Amino acid sequence: MTEKPPPNPIWETALDWLLLIQENPHDSELTERLNHWRASAPEHDAAYRKALKVWSLSGEALTLPVTTAPAPPMARPPQRLSRRKRALVGAAVAASALLMWGPDWQAMQADHRSPTGEHRTVALSDGSQMLLDSNTLADVQFNPDQREVTLLRGQAFFSVTHDANRAFYVNAGDVRVRVTGTAFAVNLDDNGVDVSVESGTVAVQTPQASVSATHLLGHGDQLHFTANGQRTRIVQLPQEQIAPWRRWQLVAVDQSIDDVITQLRRYQPGLILLTDKALGQRRITAALNLRDPKRALQTAIAPLGGRLQDSVPYTLIVSTKP
Repeated sequence: MTEKPPPNPIWETALDWLLLIQENPHDSELTERLNHWRASAPEHDAAYRKALKVWSLSGEALTLPVTTAPAPPMARPPQRLSRRKRALVGAAVAASALLMWGPDWQAMQADHRSPTGEHRTVALSDGSQMLLDSNTLADVQFNPDQREVTLLRGQAFFSVTHDANRAFYVNAGDVRVRVTGTAFAVNLDDNGVDVSVESGTVAVQTPQASVSATHLLGHGDQLHFTANGQRTRIVQLPQEQIAPWRRWQLVAVDQSIDDVITQLRRYQPGLILLTDKALGQRRITAALNLRDPKRALQTAIAPLGGRLQDSVPYTLIVSTKP
């Protein structure tokens, strides 16, 4: 089981300094204390340089003073900031750090969750089964009239037991799926919602402008609903492309590197930063091994001239080779 990485005191102290200097750029005493902390041990200076580098690579416009004054004989580390403030530094360094270090409020609402890098099978009380992919959250509400699952994050595959008296619903974002007895997958991410049917039929309700539309899907159908533009597209998928994550595969068919990275973030502990927008728009077709997301990412970007750096703790930086 892969959970949040253990704290690194030197790295967290470097982040504390970064925030303090940002908030007090003209405090000469604070700058001298920072100088002394950096000079007191090579790993201190290395950690601070890495913090500055990641901040810069993340595209943040940051002006920090260059600290060249001689260090005083004594200096204490900065007063320890709250975990939430350190998370905010990480968010400035990389937009998702707050989610990694701060409280996971969604997880607190979920009945079922799967850790990063693991699948989890959930046997529901009606005999149906729900397979959760890596880093997925789901809430289950059954009553005498209906069965309802809300996918809060990630993706899941459902094998639903038929019950003529109780419909089975899956909610994901603005999409609602009505099921009788079938096997299908639902994926929820920042781009929208995908519903893919392996067997049987489902009725998918999506918002369209000011009204709702219902789409009937059968074997091999995939519906993609784009959240931002409220657009719906239905395509036919071969059997092997329906929830290939069950076999620990990411099947990318003419997908952008940006989309591939979005999917790989579910499986990689820590952060993945893309620093080259042009590289993110390049497209690939490949089958990637999700059991080793770092190698999968290298496989995806190498033919396009991309490179992967992992010198910063718990962070993969994707850029273009110089």
